[in-house]
Amino acid sequence: MSFGRLLRRASSKASDLLTFNVGTGGSRTVLDGEIIFSKNNVCVHPAEPVPGLPEHHPGYLCVHLEKDETLGSTLILTWVPNSRIQRQDEEALRYITPESSPVRRNPRRRAHRSHSRPPPAPEEEEDEEGPEPALQNQQLLEEGDEGSCELSADEVSRDSTLGSDSDTFSSPFCLSPVSEALGESSSSVFLDNEKMCQGIRWEEQQKVMALEHLCGVFRVDLGHMRSLRLFFSDEACTCGQLVIASRESQYKILHFHHAGLDKLAEVFQQWKCCRETQLKDQVSDEKSCMQFSIRRPTLPSAEMHPEERLYRRLDVSSWLRHLNNNGQVVEEYKLRKAIFFGGVDPSIRGEVWPFLLHYYSYESASEEREAWRLQKRVEYQEIQQRRLSMSPEQHSEFWRKVQFTVDKDVVRTDRSNMFFRGENNPNVEIMRRILLNYAVFNSDMGYCQGMSDLVAPLLTEIQDESDTFWCFVGLMENTIFISSPRDEDMERQLMYLRELLRLMLPRFHQHLTRLGEDGLQLLFCHRWVLLCFKREFPDAEALRMWEACWAHYQTDYFHLFLCVAIIVLYGEDVTEQQLATDQMLLHFSNLSMHMNGELVLRKARSLLYQFRLLPRIPCSLHDLCKLCGPGMWDSRYIPAIECSGEHPDSQSCPYGGTATPESPPLPSPNQPNEGKRGSKTRDIFTFRKHS
Repeated sequence: MSFGRLLRRASSKASDLLTFNVGTGGSRTVLDGEIIFSKNNVCVHPAEPVPGLPEHHPGYLCVHLEKDETLGSTLILTWVPNSRIQRQDEEALRYITPESSPVRRNPRRRAHRSHSRPPPAPEEEEDEEGPEPALQNQQLLEEGDEGSCELSADEVSRDSTLGSDSDTFSSPFCLSPVSEALGESSSSVFLDNEKMCQGIRWEEQQKVMALEHLCGVFRVDLGHMRSLRLFFSDEACTCGQLVIASRESQYKILHFHHAGLDKLAEVFQQWKCCRETQLKDQVSDEKSCMQFSIRRPTLPSAEMHPEERLYRRLDVSSWLRHLNNNGQVVEEYKLRKAIFFGGVDPSIRGEVWPFLLHYYSYESASEEREAWRLQKRVEYQEIQQRRLSMSPEQHSEFWRKVQFTVDKDVVRTDRSNMFFRGENNPNVEIMRRILLNYAVFNSDMGYCQGMSDLVAPLLTEIQDESDTFWCFVGLMENTIFISSPRDEDMERQLMYLRELLRLMLPRFHQHLTRLGEDGLQLLFCHRWVLLCFKREFPDAEALRMWEACWAHYQTDYFHLFLCVAIIVLYGEDVTEQQLATDQMLLHFSNLSMHMNGELVLRKARSLLYQFRLLPRIPCSLHDLCKLCGPGMWDSRYIPAIECSGEHPDSQSCPYGGTATPESPPLPSPNQPNEGKRGSKTRDIFTFRKHS
C-alpha cells in the first residue's frame, strides 16, 4: 500500500477514533497516542512585548488521543517552538511524538547525518495510485530500522499542514518522521533560519533563549480545561486564534496565521467530551467565534484535586525525560507540577533537590553544573577557613553564641536514622561543620535551634558536604517554608493561616476568636511551620511534604494549606468539645506520628485547588500566590479582591479591594451549622469526615 493511501485510510478512521464509534468492520481497538491533528507554524505571542525580540514565535502544534480512566479518552494538545525542533532537540521531538504513540513502540536509532545532505527533489502533487510515493517510502524504509520511515520536507509541508483544502486529520503514523523533517526543513518561511543559526551573535542567542523561556513547550490535557474558544479572522474561517482556558481561569492563546483553525474546530466538534456553546451576541449566519465547554463526569469525591491521580512519583526514567541532551531542564513548570503531585523517588533526590533549592539553575547544562560545583566547593572551603582562623576572642564569642548550642543539637538529631546512627559517626561531624560554617556565612542569622532538623535530611539525601551546605543556604534564602528566627516572618505566616481558617473553616476560626488572643496565636501549629512537619510525620511522609512545598506550584505558602488540612481532618474534636487553648495544644501534640501524611497531602492539594477557584478573596490573602509565576500560561491567578477593612494606617485598601457588607454573626457551635442557601454562616468548603 502506498504511503499516500495509508494517510488517507488513517484520516477516514479519525472520526470513529474520536467518538469511539465502531464501523461496519466490527469493533476497533483505540491506539493510545494516535495523532488526530497537526499543524506547522502556529504562533505564540509573548504576553508582554520583549525589546529587541520579534512578536511572532512560531511552532508545531499537534493533538493526540490518550486513554483516560474517567473520560474514556482525552485529547492532549502540544505546542513546540520551531527553534527547538530546528536544533534537533530530543526533548522537543519527544513532545511531538507521544510516549504512547505506536511510532514510539519500535523506536529507530537516530543516525548522525551530515549537514551537506542534498535537499530533496521537488515532487508533484501526490496521486493515490501513483508509484512514486510507494517507491519513496520503500527507499526510506530501507534507510532506517523496521517500522520507521522519513518524509521529505515538501511532503511534510503537504501532509502535516492542514489548510482549508487539506485532509482533516493527520496520520497517526507520520508524526515522528514529521518531527525529523521539520528539524531539517527549510521550505517554510518560519523555519528558514539557517543563516541566523550559522552567523548569529552571542547577544542574539541570548534574546532567542529569553524568548524561548517565555514561549516554551506548552502541553495540556484538554479534558481538564474549562473551555476552548476559536476566534476567526478571515471570511473563510480558517485563520484566527485558539484560546484555551483552564479551570483556574488561566489562558493560553495560539495564533493560526496560515489556516487550519477550521479543521481543529471539526476535531472539537466530533470529540464527545466537547460541547459547543452558543454565544448570546453571535449572529446566526455569521461564524466569527466558536466556544466549546469541556464536559466531565462528576468526580467520585469532592475533596480530591481533579489531577490527583494523573502523576506518578518522579523516578529515574521520568526525570531523564525532563532533561535535554545537554542536561538542561526543558520545562521547569511541568517538572515542578509533577513533583507537587507525585514527589521525587529517593534514589534521585540528591540530583533533583539542588534544583528545587535553587543551588542549580534549571537552565544550566551538565557541564556548567560541574563547573559550578567546583567553584562553590572552593568558596565553601574559604568559609570554613574563616571559622578556623578566628582569633581567641572571636572564637570564645562564637562558641558562646553558636557552637555550644550546635554541639548539643547535632548529637541528638535523627540518631535513629541509619545515616547518623552509632558513636563517633563521621556524618554527625559533617552536619556539625555545615551548621557552624553557615553561622559564619550568615552571621546575622547565625544558628537557631531546629536548623539541624533541616540539615539532617539534606545531608542524608545529597551526601556531599559542600553541596548540602549550599542547598541549605538556598533553603534558608529562597523559600518561605523555612525555620526563621524573625518574628515578623512568623507573624505574617500566622496571619495568613488565620485568614485561611476564617475563609475555609469559619466554625474553627470562631472558636479561636472566643478563646481570645491565646487562641488566635495558634500555638499548636508553631512547630509545624518552624520544623516543616518533621516532628509530626514519619520521614518519608514529611519529605514528600517538603518536596510539594519546594515545588512552589501555584502558591509559595503550600505549607499553610497543609496546616489547614490537618485541622480539617483531625480538628473536629476541638470545636465539638470546645477545647481550651492548653487542651487544644495537647490534642494536636498527641497526634504527632499518628496522622496519615498522604491523606493530609491530598486534602491540602484539594484546598489549594478550591482556593484558586474562588472568584474573590480578602485583601489579607492578596500575596498568598504572588511570587509563584504563571509557568506556561499567559496570565497569572488574579481573583477579585475584597477589602477586609483592617488597614489602620490607610483609609483605602492598598490592594484596591472593594468594601463588603458586614457579615451576620456566626452561630453558636451548639447550633447546627446549616442554614438557608447563601448563608454567611456556612463553610465555603464542605468536607466529608474521614475515618
